[in-house]
Amino acid sequence: MSHLVEHMAQLAGQRDPAALDSCFVDLFAELLAPLRLRVLRSHAAEQRKWYVTRHHGQFDQLAPDAPLAAEEEPLLLRCITLGEPMLLPVPAQQSDIRTLVPLTGDSDEIAVVEITTSTVISRELLRTVNAIQRFSMHLHALLDENERDSLTRLLNRKSFDETFVRAALNLDASSTSAAEGLERRRQGTEGSHWLGVIDIDHFKRVNDVHGHLIGDEVLILVAQLMKSTFRASDRLYRFGGEEFVVLLRCNDAHGAETAFERFRHTVEKTPFPRVEHLTVSIGFTAIDASDTPGSAFERADQSVYHAKENGRNLALSYETLTACGLLEAKNQDGGVEFF
Repeated sequence: MSHLVEHMAQLAGQRDPAALDSCFVDLFAELLAPLRLRVLRSHAAEQRKWYVTRHHGQFDQLAPDAPLAAEEEPLLLRCITLGEPMLLPVPAQQSDIRTLVPLTGDSDEIAVVEITTSTVISRELLRTVNAIQRFSMHLHALLDENERDSLTRLLNRKSFDETFVRAALNLDASSTSAAEGLERRRQGTEGSHWLGVIDIDHFKRVNDVHGHLIGDEVLILVAQLMKSTFRASDRLYRFGGEEFVVLLRCNDAHGAETAFERFRHTVEKTPFPRVEHLTVSIGFTAIDASDTPGSAFERADQSVYHAKENGRNLALSYETLTACGLLEAKNQDGGVEFF
């Protein structure tokens, strides 16, 4: 019982869905000793495409992130609708028992843990699982209320710093100094985490001409396009007004540029109610382990302003702009770099 209480206390202190998934995997693994389990998440904007965030146990020839069979997806949605653990039927010639446990309610982002055991979970343990599951749903609801923008349902600004720090800490330890970070940006070498700032072009005109209700509709639609264009693992924020931020992971600068260009083009070709045509300006930069949220944001923001001053509807890399001499590279403390 003490271990269970410790796990629950750890869960209550988490503020990130990925960290929560890890805690639930650890908790269910200790409580049930399953053959294997995995947490599956889905975004409504991605037409309920499911992806695995955490897993545990032996998956034999089946990869933990193997796609679901078509007939299994309705079962996951039914589990979310029921809001309680659900035992799946056992196919012929198979002995493993699978139980679905919903971790979130029916919202824009849903999650289910799939637990595989050799025997049916006992009634006593199932009652404990049910209690944990209800706790999970309440916890996720509180996180949504506190850390999501009420209009767009994207993450809000106050949840940005913690996520940014985790991304920086996960970077290669060989790039920890400010000097190495500047050198990497100067040479345009590869990074793994990128920060992008997205600003809607002429948004004030939208509000002035069409009113704030139409302006809100524009913000909601842009947020929906972000959810459907970027990957489920990317972190999407509304910082306020018409400004959005993206934290994404890519292998190199080309991958980051492709992701932001894809979104820019998606907005450009999407018809907006009343407004019809809309564009965005985007600035992005590589994140180094020595970065602060403010220093990385400032670099991306500089690129946005350069885009707006040079015709708008552009996605520009800070590293490319400084390499071409179009922007002055800055130190981590915001001073101009002299070299």
